[in-house]
Amino acid sequence: MKAWRAKEIATAMIRGSLSDSYKELPKYFYMLEHTNPGTVTKLHKSEDGCFLYAYVSLYASIKGWEHCRPIMVVDESFLKAAYKGIILTACTQDGAVGIKLYNYVYDLYNCLNPNIYFIKGIFGVREGLCIVSDRNESIFNATKVVYPEVPHYICMFHLWQNVKRTFKKHHKQLQDIFFALARAYTIEKFEYHMTEMCKIDPRVQSYLFKISYERWSRAYSKVKRSMVMTSNIAESINAVNKDARELPWNNKNRKSVMETSTELGEKYDKLLRENLIASEQMTVRPATEQLYTMFEGVRQNIVCLEEGTCSCRKFQMDELPCLHAWEVLKNQQLKPGQYCSFYYKKDSLLRTYEFPMHPMPDESLWVIPTEVLEDVVLPPKGRRNLGRPRKERLKPA
Repeated sequence: MKAWRAKEIATAMIRGSLSDSYKELPKYFYMLEHTNPGTVTKLHKSEDGCFLYAYVSLYASIKGWEHCRPIMVVDESFLKAAYKGIILTACTQDGAVGIKLYNYVYDLYNCLNPNIYFIKGIFGVREGLCIVSDRNESIFNATKVVYPEVPHYICMFHLWQNVKRTFKKHHKQLQDIFFALARAYTIEKFEYHMTEMCKIDPRVQSYLFKISYERWSRAYSKVKRSMVMTSNIAESINAVNKDARELPWNNKNRKSVMETSTELGEKYDKLLRENLIASEQMTVRPATEQLYTMFEGVRQNIVCLEEGTCSCRKFQMDELPCLHAWEVLKNQQLKPGQYCSFYYKKDSLLRTYEFPMHPMPDESLWVIPTEVLEDVVLPPKGRRNLGRPRKERLKPA
């Protein structure tokens, strides 16, 4: 405990006190908007001037979101400094399956509704938009109010953790079947795995049914979110920020894209090549110029190039030619690029990182208006409990 207290004192000497850091927020937000025009920041205080919550979204992220798949992954994590609160992050994946963070919310009292409203006001509602998170009730309730028309999906990994805790006796037998169930593309395959699961523990089916199949399974999903079945990208952001949560208050990606020699981002190009290899030894039988029957041994699948669909459902869900579609494209000497989602292509990646994030100048060079200097923000009223804060989450029994 003494060592931890010494560390706290040393940190305060180097970085300033935690309470004083809140006073710097108006100046910091002003310079952030000044350095990166188009950036949106919001700072809310109580009537007596105490910090309540703050919202930050950089202009580069706002513009980059337009060229990423409309899948919003939302997650929250608790602040670990002297004052309580959460950090709410919203992010998505770019065309190279990299993580694109586009929103930060620092929230003291879990006031998620107004913060989700900020997200909607800036990023709007796009066609095919969906939200993915863990089973956090506050996030679900807030998004349900603000985005009533947008489907909200559950991270399949977090759902599995709940299943594992609820059905401890058979969880080892259930694990592989559960993930096969969640990842199944067709309802027929889904039902097959569900039957397997019921043989082990029939109670699991009713448990998952109450949650609603469409909220966590690929087969029943109403939008094309098959590449984002978990909230792992938001968890990755939280992991990167782990140390920063204890502190007071994109050129690299663009260069990587410029060096890409393929039409698609690296991850999607790899998936496309894997489908090409898997498509060998199939028989193609055309029905029309756009409709084909694929024979794979005794099994057959129907591919429609005009609609970009296959009866295996991978073509339309992943927006990438599946192995059956690949064989048709080879047979007809067509290029696969035109049948891939625009979001996976190099041009989309370049647009995602078109706008740079400008670094802040040294604080000694800041020129701050008087009204900003006079805006006093007091530290929050809520403080954490005394003693050394826990670094890791408590593991479930």
